[in-house]
Amino acid sequence: MGEQMSEPGRMMAEARLEFVRTFPVKRETLWAYLVEDERRRRWICGGDVEPRVGGRIVFDFDHRRLSTRPPPDHHADQQTVRFEGEVLIWDPPRRLAFSWPEADGATGTEVTITLTETDDGTEMRLVHTRLESAEYRLGAAAGWHSHLDLLADLVAGNEARDFWVSYADTEAFYRESLAGS
Repeated sequence: MGEQMSEPGRMMAEARLEFVRTFPVKRETLWAYLVEDERRRRWICGGDVEPRVGGRIVFDFDHRRLSTRPPPDHHADQQTVRFEGEVLIWDPPRRLAFSWPEADGATGTEVTITLTETDDGTEMRLVHTRLESAEYRLGAAAGWHSHLDLLADLVAGNEARDFWVSYADTEAFYRESLAGS
């Protein structure tokens, strides 16, 4: 891989993925990157977040904003995607949880993000649950890993790396490490 790999996510159980990363910023700054459209669109996706339990969270993905390269052929349909979820926990600037709808009306997944202040900045614990299929686990692991790397670049004051280049490397890593799970 072109760059040294950041801390990988771990499958904690067959359907539960966890990432733990520390970012060199205050918790309030990291929270803003989770819920403010202008900041969120720079590392993952745009969209409004209604700031309350039961509120709507919009996921407006446009990977053309994050990459100069086209997606791999098997992800060509993911260049632009839009869907909505529901805010399940709203506890600024500590915890945010939301539903992550799955395509074709299948049972959705859930994401819980916990921010804890540390001596080095803010630790983010991201847990994505209900990842039932191996294909979904692979996509979630590589996707979150790559998007979190972009977030790390931005909060460090650097230009964000190219998403699809990063994704190709992380997808290959997780395809091997998650084989059989």
